[in-house]
Amino acid sequence: MSAETSLKMILLLALLSLGCSFTGLVPTSEAVPATQPVGEFSVDNIQVDYLYTSELITIIYPLYGSKLDDFVIVTLSNGGAVPAKLIVESEIVGYTTKAIDTVDVQAGETLEVRQNPRLIPEMINDLNVEKPAQVHIGVAALQEGIEKPILDETGETIIYARRDFPLSISGFTQDEVYQLFAAMVTPNDPSVEGLIRKAADYTDSGIMWSGYGSHVNDDDGGVWDRLQAIWQAEGEYNLTYISTWVSFAPGDVQRIRLPAEVLEQQSGNCIELALLYAAAAEALDLEAALVLIPGHAFIGIRMDQQNADYYFIETTMIGRADFSEAVDAAGSEFKDALPHMDAGETSYGWVNIWGAREDGILPLPWR
Repeated sequence: MSAETSLKMILLLALLSLGCSFTGLVPTSEAVPATQPVGEFSVDNIQVDYLYTSELITIIYPLYGSKLDDFVIVTLSNGGAVPAKLIVESEIVGYTTKAIDTVDVQAGETLEVRQNPRLIPEMINDLNVEKPAQVHIGVAALQEGIEKPILDETGETIIYARRDFPLSISGFTQDEVYQLFAAMVTPNDPSVEGLIRKAADYTDSGIMWSGYGSHVNDDDGGVWDRLQAIWQAEGEYNLTYISTWVSFAPGDVQRIRLPAEVLEQQSGNCIELALLYAAAAEALDLEAALVLIPGHAFIGIRMDQQNADYYFIETTMIGRADFSEAVDAAGSEFKDALPHMDAGETSYGWVNIWGAREDGILPLPWR
């Protein structure tokens, strides 16, 4: 065999060794022989692997990519000899915007692209029940302004109903799951701002103000005055406690209404009424905490910024008792729960709203 023939055989074997594969919900495809000369870019040099989440938790969807893992992860490997410019797209068809990234993958490089398609606001209100949906993932090479498809796949996912909150999330501790409740405390919701405006009429001064100032242990009664005013203002909405199934056990899914819905529907269960009160308190720059005990939740509002003293409020007593009675009842509940909380017992939890904000758990967008 001549040296020229030998060189041609080596080049032919090198070309045939190049291929592409896609892994994810579908089996890896057979290698496709490259047809481009060595040194020129070929889509056959690109390998694509992808993963996506099998369920979308609607009520905390803005947290994907921060507190929750990214919804879609696409891994791109360039087995060729020249750089590749690739376009990666993903969406939940009919429910989200399309996430799009254009990336350069160098020769021999492996690059990970993480995407989080965002729910279309108009679709959220229609998610009253859990729904199956199609995830679409596409990858294309961009050459001289022309897109050459590499991957075009769809797969199944489940979209949670907008009120479904899972109390077990893979990779999260119980306390970390509980902390996500802070996303449903919505201080900037216009409905919450409307509640605060009504509350101003029930303060001694006829106004509402924010923060603690320099006061210690509420020595001027300003925190108490504002909190009792919120309680009385809630009476204008004819709010009442509606006993619905509540469980804070891992593995369960709790149906939860946001503060605006509680005001609109004039009712709420324990966690819903507590979230509403926490939203109003946070809007006034008061530090709030959710207290979770087996099958129940109530609220605590810090008295100042120096000590760890709180007013605890049994929000389920709205419409049936005055504010002082609700505070006395919750104070007794907290006293009973504290030893269990200190022991870290299951189904007991403490969610500091300010602390959650510092950890990146921001309020859900209001409707």
